[in-house]
Amino acid sequence: MSKIKYPTLDLFVYNLAEVLASKIEDYWVTLPDKLKEKGYSTKINDEDLQRLHFWNTISAAVQGFYSRVNFEDTNCLRYCCSIDDKKIELSEIGLNITQIKDLAILPEVEDLPTWRLSDNGYLGQTWMISGWTDSANTPISESIAHEAYKALIGQEHQYKQVGEFLGATVYEMWRGEGRWDGIAKDSHVIIIFYPDEATFAKAAKYNNDWRYLFYCRHKILWAYEQGRELKLRLLEKYKHSLIDINSISNLSKKGLQELKSELQKNINTVSRYVQEINLLQTQQHTVEVNWRNYENKRCKEDFFKNEKFIEEFSKIVKDKYQVQLEKDYLSLNPGLVILENVTATIRGMVEIEEAQRDRNLNNTVAIAGVGLATSQIASSIIVAQETPPQDIPFFQTNAFWSSLTTGIVASLLLWSILRLYRLISRFRR
Repeated sequence: MSKIKYPTLDLFVYNLAEVLASKIEDYWVTLPDKLKEKGYSTKINDEDLQRLHFWNTISAAVQGFYSRVNFEDTNCLRYCCSIDDKKIELSEIGLNITQIKDLAILPEVEDLPTWRLSDNGYLGQTWMISGWTDSANTPISESIAHEAYKALIGQEHQYKQVGEFLGATVYEMWRGEGRWDGIAKDSHVIIIFYPDEATFAKAAKYNNDWRYLFYCRHKILWAYEQGRELKLRLLEKYKHSLIDINSISNLSKKGLQELKSELQKNINTVSRYVQEINLLQTQQHTVEVNWRNYENKRCKEDFFKNEKFIEEFSKIVKDKYQVQLEKDYLSLNPGLVILENVTATIRGMVEIEEAQRDRNLNNTVAIAGVGLATSQIASSIIVAQETPPQDIPFFQTNAFWSSLTTGIVASLLLWSILRLYRLISRFRR
């Protein structure tokens, strides 16, 4: 029976650098002291200051390193650890993988959500289990890979792909809502046991290429899930607005202040809708860019180019993720047009109501002015013809009441003329 030599566990964790910059830096600064507390010796790599080696030879020949690197706006933390011990029985692979995992000092659990989207910048992570088999070119069975996965993740895998890399069988396993939907970000595992030590050493040269491929993959999955969630949020958040705007007739029954309130409400709704639908388009662009980067890296390396299990993800992104996000964006665009049209309609109604109010005010002022002027003229004429008695207050004289009556009649006459003019104008329309 085959045995496993030099079992190695790698973890690639991806976070948005800008969101978690301070936490990542604090974690990195305190990491050496935490390793020393566990009894490990540490040393910064002379050629790469972002690489911290650690080792412990007391209980077992444990060695490994932590490293970090930025890909555009994303920080990748890599943990690598192996046990250079005697050959391990296949039946013990799960136990050994668990022991290596427990040695890891990783960011706090709350920084690594286990499902779907995260507001704290977590994109995803990938585990890689590797080593080489002791007997001549005997690949490990799927049941052994399954046991290793279960020991590492704590649950059984739901989906898998089988491929080949440098002559070794590759098992890619993960969990999710569907094979390519709602992929659990803490569940992705690659299991590769090479046929001999020389092949294992050769494979180590491709670890940085794997790291970049995983980066593109997690960025794509993150952006796709963001886009899908944005669509659901847009539909749920604005469906009432999109329904209510069909009853425009109700707006005509509202007063000026109510219309102004509705106008401001719709302006705010349009603003938020524009922001979120633009964010949806941004996620669509993110998927497209990272898919191209994934393709370029895959095709650049001959070994990756020919691997079907790597190619399948690329096809899913091209044929499903990109198409779905484009359809979502196009289907939500009409909602923006509707909201903008309704906002324009309400704005027009507000302007009409304000113009009507101003016209009514002007008419009222004109009517009052005519009445007052007529009253004053009448009063002057009456007083000139007949001087009121000095012992009687003016408001009790005939001149006062006659001039007041004349002003009121003049005002009513002008009001009637204006009203008749408006009726004639409406009739002509």
